[in-house]
Amino acid sequence: MYAIQNSSVIIDNMKKKIAVLACAWSTYFLKDFIQGMQKAAEGKNTDIYLFNFYNFIEHSGFPNFTGASIFNLINYDDFDGIVILADLIGNPRIIERERLRIIKSGKPAISINKKMDGLCCLKLDNYTGMYDAVSHLIKMHNIKDIAYISGKETSIDIADRQKAYVEALKDNGIKIDINKIYTIEFSDYHCAYRFFDEFIKNGNPLPQAFVCANDLIELAILKVCLENKIKVPEHLKLIGFDNIPETMCASPSLTTVYNNAKQMGAEVISRLEFGVNSSQILKMQSTPVFRQSCGCAFAHTNQQNRDMLNIIDESYKKEEFDTQIEVITEIFTEAVDVFTLLTNIENYFTKNHSFEGTDFCIFMKSDWTSVLINSAENLPQNLSYGTQVQAICSVQDNKKYLREMINTCDLIPAKMKSEESSTFLFLPIFHHSYVHGYFVTKNNLSMIDNRYGYIWTRNLGTSIEHFRKKNMYKQMSQQYLKLSTKDALSGMLNRQGLDKLAKPFYAQNKKNGLTTVLFFVDINKMKHINDDFGHLHGDLAVKTVAAAVLETVPHNWLCIRYGGDEFLVVGNSKNYNGEDYCKQIKDRLYSKTSVMHLPYTLSASVGTYSVPANSDLTLEQAVETVDNIMYEQKEAFHKEDDKKQQESEKTKS
Repeated sequence: MYAIQNSSVIIDNMKKKIAVLACAWSTYFLKDFIQGMQKAAEGKNTDIYLFNFYNFIEHSGFPNFTGASIFNLINYDDFDGIVILADLIGNPRIIERERLRIIKSGKPAISINKKMDGLCCLKLDNYTGMYDAVSHLIKMHNIKDIAYISGKETSIDIADRQKAYVEALKDNGIKIDINKIYTIEFSDYHCAYRFFDEFIKNGNPLPQAFVCANDLIELAILKVCLENKIKVPEHLKLIGFDNIPETMCASPSLTTVYNNAKQMGAEVISRLEFGVNSSQILKMQSTPVFRQSCGCAFAHTNQQNRDMLNIIDESYKKEEFDTQIEVITEIFTEAVDVFTLLTNIENYFTKNHSFEGTDFCIFMKSDWTSVLINSAENLPQNLSYGTQVQAICSVQDNKKYLREMINTCDLIPAKMKSEESSTFLFLPIFHHSYVHGYFVTKNNLSMIDNRYGYIWTRNLGTSIEHFRKKNMYKQMSQQYLKLSTKDALSGMLNRQGLDKLAKPFYAQNKKNGLTTVLFFVDINKMKHINDDFGHLHGDLAVKTVAAAVLETVPHNWLCIRYGGDEFLVVGNSKNYNGEDYCKQIKDRLYSKTSVMHLPYTLSASVGTYSVPANSDLTLEQAVETVDNIMYEQKEAFHKEDDKKQQESEKTKS
């Protein structure tokens, strides 16, 4: 561990940890930067912890910065150095919050490309390389009509590149024409392609050269040129910025500016090791790379071959990645419950993790399973990871490990740590403004290639929400079914319950080889109760008999109010051992009425019938059979009751 005291460093034998805060939309820069840090950290007993997120615009137009919650995982006191790529993060509120936390920790820190009070600043010199490239066009190729194109982004690097373009023209005696400075929505390939395709279709006159804010814009313009038989560099010369591999492999090869991101990453390690000064602003100079698109000669190299093969390999990788995303979506769509979901996620990632790496964990908050069955329409904002997180999938050295629980402050399980220097990449898993957990992978930067991390984490967050909503609708459907099939007076199912629940239950019994057990209950002398004592007593009789039935038979059996004073019970042999429920229902009813002081005797006739699994009877036929059996009981009751009345009248006379 080390601390800065008057720009000196105190080092002990413990492993050092450096936290890097980033937003990875600038994939080429970030990867080169981290690779530079990794190279410089080799043999220095240092681990790099890269906390990365992606801000994006929701379909509603709302800017979503929830992913920046990944920074909430960081306890700066646990780190020996901090690097914040402030210009990539962009959001002033987030940057200021982290600045204050970093300063409070007292740990050495470096801000990249943006000066922050109290922090050392290391800047890429976006100006010099672009200035030299534009000046080269003018002096070496005698180009005077030069246009500039960039997105609306307000980042420092884009602004410096445009400033270099303007001042290079001025210094070479060329008047600035603001009509030849084009601003598109974003500095990306698709926006640039749409702009220049429309530019050509509208018949706009071509300048002699286009200076592009980055290589993606340059590639898009080249594509439109090829489609419209505009020769580069004969008809139009091009300059870009970033020196991504595609610029070397394009035909013609593209002139660009190399930002020296790897050297900057290495410089960060050096500065943190030997001391930082919060008042310092250091610059890493960018350098132009002259190729065919500006009119210069370009020699074929082995590096060009390697880059071409890497691009081809990347296209196949993209297909594999898209397939994996589809499978992950299917896992969430097809899972019927939380247990199945967790099992399928773990089984899939254990076998398929070419993008996730050989050592990774998918951590969810400790209450995650309860969140999955939360029936709220939308989850409330929650940016906290809690005190503990649960690994729903843990793979180390390509092998599955148990789903362990760790303290959130530990960040990674102990088994992920090793003696050699390692890099850990952290990505948030969230949906809208609710954080579910995070993903961490060791020594694997593939997730910041081609925005794989953005697609992977956003798809996972969306799939979680779809699964939760599916459960919510299922609960609502069950609740609606319960309400629509419930008889308000008796508390039993109504006749709709016979069709919607009893018939499927009966069919499932047959499928599972279970005997269906039926009981039919009918209130004795119901007409007498209604006629002589009124319908309030009639309702009381129904509720009392229904309660006696419900309290007697197993709770998972279906009890249905079949008619005004008739009740049907449908059960099975799974939890039935031949109990005499006919007698038990009558006894329970007698017990209840014995303390009610009713002005009449309340009793019921009960019949039972069992339907073997191999029976051809439909449920309706089986109900008719048990109804007939009950009717025999009812006739016997009436005969006995009539006999008692006759004897009572003889006694009175």
